[in-house]
Amino acid sequence: MKRLLKIHWRFLLVFIIVVIVSIIRFQKGITQQDNYVGYAQNKITFYDSRLLPGLPILIYLFGIMTRNLYLAGYVITLLSFIGSYFLLYKITRSRLSILPLVFPPILLNLASLIDTEFPFIFLAILGYYLVKKKNFALAFLIFGITVWFRLAGVALMFGVFVYFFLQKKLRDFFMYIPYFLVPVVILMVYNTYFFGSGNMFYQISTYGALQQDRISFGIIQLGEDLVRAVRWHWYRIFVSGLFYVVFFAVAWVKSINTKSLEFWLITGIYLFTLIINVVPFLENLGRYLAPTIPFFWIIFYPKFRDARLLYLLLPVSVAVALI
Repeated sequence: MKRLLKIHWRFLLVFIIVVIVSIIRFQKGITQQDNYVGYAQNKITFYDSRLLPGLPILIYLFGIMTRNLYLAGYVITLLSFIGSYFLLYKITRSRLSILPLVFPPILLNLASLIDTEFPFIFLAILGYYLVKKKNFALAFLIFGITVWFRLAGVALMFGVFVYFFLQKKLRDFFMYIPYFLVPVVILMVYNTYFFGSGNMFYQISTYGALQQDRISFGIIQLGEDLVRAVRWHWYRIFVSGLFYVVFFAVAWVKSINTKSLEFWLITGIYLFTLIINVVPFLENLGRYLAPTIPFFWIIFYPKFRDARLLYLLLPVSVAVALI
């Protein structure tokens, strides 16, 4: 135990801070990104029905044990947060592996909410780890399960496909792709059962109906949102959005390595986000691309050895989350 505390005491410190931030935000009524708890209670509007069922189902199941659905949601987020850290530590052996889970500030923001992002991040890292360990069957299954939380799980599999193609391992890819398809097909069956025949892709069609004529390519919407933020004097949104635009653009350019699985997973999420967008786009860009941060960390962690960086950036994330 002493050895574990010696190695992971920074994680424990940050974890306590995340819990405190969650409690403060809960007291302010800031609890969830979308109505996942309502979904778990089967109290959803047509607007809420666009949500994927992975997190609501988990909330319902954990709620049987916790007797409180909000507590269940926080437990799921925090367990995903813990699992993500220990996976990153196992992959990199860096004691600063907590940093990419709290910075940029959107990460700490998501870690203190009931949201799909950290379950998705945990599963994405786990799938990556299993691919690197050549446990392809389980890895593909895990990537399939991510689709229950975010459709960007399809983008992860696209990244895996390109990586296998360049590694000249397409035979392996097609051999194991059924493991990815099993959870996806089960999701389609779920949609058909709950939403009726002809609704296998219910969330996509519902979102399209809600957005109507507002859907456009993400990259186009991003430009329009930047102009809109200035025109309507939303300077906080403009500055925050511009920060993430620059941050993710520079990080991607510096990560280019066509032989790297991390690069193709990142690129897959980028392409998915910049083609299939959600309106408003600028305000949510950091959240959409947050799952790429751990993969950037796996690429760049050797350059970050000074623990003072964590003490400098963590307060920034806390301040942003509490504003």
